[in-house]
Amino acid sequence: MRYGTAMHAAWWMLGALAVLAIAYRYYSAFIAARVLCLDDARVTPAHRLEDGQNFHPTNRVVLFGHHFAAIAGAGPLIGPVLAAQFGFYPGFLWILFGVVLGGAVHDFVILVASTRRDGRSLAEISREELGPTLGLVTAVAILFIVVIALAGLGNVVVMALAESAWGVFTVAASIPIALLMGLYIHNVRGGSVRGIREATIAGIVLLFLALVFGKHVGDSSFAVHLKLSKTTLTLAMAAYGFVASILPVWMLLCPRDYLSSYVKIGTVALLVIGVVVVNPRIQMPGVTEYVHGGGPIVKGPLFPFVFITIACGAISGFHALVASGTTPKMIDKERDCRAIGYGAMLMEGLVGITALIAACAMPQEDYVAINTNPAVAVVASPATDGAGLARSAEDLALLDPILSAHDRELLGLADGEPASSLAGKKVVLSNALALSNRSLAALGYDVDAEAPRATMLQDADFLRLGVKVKELPALQAEADEVVAARTGGGVSLAVGMARVFSGLPGMKTLLSYWYHFAIMFEALFILTTIDTGTRIGRFLMQELMGRMSPELGKSTSRAGAFVATGLIVAGWSYFILTGSISTIWPMFGIANQLLACTALCVATTILLREATKKRYALITMAPLAFVGTTTIAAGVESVRLIFLPMLDKPATYTTGMVNVIVTSLLLACVVLVILGSAVRWWALYRAPAPDADAAAPS
Repeated sequence: MRYGTAMHAAWWMLGALAVLAIAYRYYSAFIAARVLCLDDARVTPAHRLEDGQNFHPTNRVVLFGHHFAAIAGAGPLIGPVLAAQFGFYPGFLWILFGVVLGGAVHDFVILVASTRRDGRSLAEISREELGPTLGLVTAVAILFIVVIALAGLGNVVVMALAESAWGVFTVAASIPIALLMGLYIHNVRGGSVRGIREATIAGIVLLFLALVFGKHVGDSSFAVHLKLSKTTLTLAMAAYGFVASILPVWMLLCPRDYLSSYVKIGTVALLVIGVVVVNPRIQMPGVTEYVHGGGPIVKGPLFPFVFITIACGAISGFHALVASGTTPKMIDKERDCRAIGYGAMLMEGLVGITALIAACAMPQEDYVAINTNPAVAVVASPATDGAGLARSAEDLALLDPILSAHDRELLGLADGEPASSLAGKKVVLSNALALSNRSLAALGYDVDAEAPRATMLQDADFLRLGVKVKELPALQAEADEVVAARTGGGVSLAVGMARVFSGLPGMKTLLSYWYHFAIMFEALFILTTIDTGTRIGRFLMQELMGRMSPELGKSTSRAGAFVATGLIVAGWSYFILTGSISTIWPMFGIANQLLACTALCVATTILLREATKKRYALITMAPLAFVGTTTIAAGVESVRLIFLPMLDKPATYTTGMVNVIVTSLLLACVVLVILGSAVRWWALYRAPAPDADAAAPS
């Protein structure tokens, strides 16, 4: 490729597929045969402890689908999109080589370790390998990490669905669909394979019908009831997370897994094919001016913030909870761990690469316009370079007779308060764009006063608001949704995906449906993680509560379940309500990567004790050194650049203080785990290596 020529996505996608295939064929085979010495003659806990419920040998292909559905949350979708602000090259290279050398190895080793220890959790293995003190520190760190991770993922759903009636209807419809599936499978078909197949087919059909019907709902007079604010959406999601964690798994959690796994795998496959066939041009620069810091989304510099921003796309500590949770209890043969542990993480890396390509296929100006939500002057003036919602105070007064109750709420006006009182004030861009078309038309914007959404805004209208755009006006009209100032990464990803899908033969006129399909796709990814993560957090919280009250710690305790779930839900809801993507996502990335450091400490300890050659421990120690260094540096820099400045403003003082305390606590916990592990490693290094036949517990 000559310097100065346009970059096209197909070549990068094909190159990534080649690297991932080579890594699976050779590197994972080396780890399986030489390092972990996988042996199908070793009986797995799925056979030895089979009970028909938690322990059950499962076909490798089926278990791969279950494991991928469990680990593939919003992280690999959103992290690469947010990291695109640094340019295409940094994100692409870190995802590709990070997943091959770090993330997939992390998942693989932890899965094998748990399988060889009767499916024990990471916290239990940590207590066994590192001692009770570090085991307790690990358990506390995991609990905080789960809460912050759920806040980071939940914020994406909230920002993608805010003020979008079509999106809210489609995603909300997936909940009763999943409930009906669960009741049909369990009560009508008695859990049979036939019942699962029938319910899954019906669920997918109903889901697509909800997507199509959602457009009509969004265009109807009922849409005003589904244009929900960030606070309302957060509280609704909190209620969903609480109920989903309490209900039996067969009623909601499992049916949602069925739905999401089919949608996830099918959509990723279609997106990869779409990128190769459509071959969109990469419009984002290879490296942007934000590598030195001061970016529109992530305020820190490329190093170390690109690593915590991408997070799950390259390596994810959250996967260690799944790899030491349900999956090891269902491994049929030990060699299946290679495809499920290493292979599923390579698939997640591929998800991250496709998300990055989708985001980078749009102009940089449009990417920034979607992912930032600046405050706009209500009245234009020379001090604002002529940018403002209204051209003059006289124009502003024209709003008084036509402002709806929803408009007044968006502008912060009390009932009966004149619009002219807003002169000299500012309003965030997302609120300005969410005003009714009657109000925008009265202010002179190029919109149809009777249309439900301001999707026909032109370049000149955005220029009035001080927003630089390139293709965004046409994009909004085609997507039939206002997409500017929709922070969180979810909307820009949906736009990028819709552009790729609509470029396929015969799909050009269906961009609006593809956009809302992409929003539904993201929401299914995230809500699966919300209900699963809340349930995991509930178990961890009950375990800690059991140290104070054994009765509350019992899994059968209804009171313990309600209290633990309430605490977990309240925790992640608080961070969503008081934070923004610029504060929540760095905390999520730090928490997730620190959990990966903890898991890699445990994995290194196991390899030093059990591998036939001690140098094999380098396959986990090297990623630990890199991820540990970048994450601790990012944690310190986040406190210094993002959270401490929040203490200077009374409005953000409390949130800033909480963020400083939680991040500092997480950093302290993981540093203790690393130092304690290092002491253990030195003792193991000096001990003789085990025989090959004794390389792993039976």
